[in-house]
Amino acid sequence: MSKLFVPNEILRVFKEYYPDINLSDVEWGWEVPAKIYEASFDNGEVEFEVEITVTGHVLLSEVSMELEDVPELVIAAANNTFEDHSIEEADMVQYSNGDISYELAMKSADTGEEFEAHFRDDGMFLARGYDL
Repeated sequence: MSKLFVPNEILRVFKEYYPDINLSDVEWGWEVPAKIYEASFDNGEVEFEVEITVTGHVLLSEVSMELEDVPELVIAAANNTFEDHSIEEADMVQYSNGDISYELAMKSADTGEEFEAHFRDDGMFLARGYDL
């Protein structure tokens, strides 16, 4: 597998947001090939994913979190929307405009199907998707 070339401008933007993270500890990939870089790393406690456009704009950051830290409205909405599913993992997603949503990894008790469900912090269901 070839190593992804990350331009200095993208690295500079990353370091502006995460000055304490050693670049050698960051795994780089594409969220959208040739359009959006994805930086994955952890700080020893939580896992992060940051999406940066090729023009150097940070779109969002995703931070892993404990299920007990997810707002109760979000948990209740997920349980009501997907009654036969369990919540396996949770991430908080903060967008560049300041909006926050929650990405929940869901698993069907019946079929074992796994997918992501996205909710606003007030519990409104946004989307269902699959991690690519």
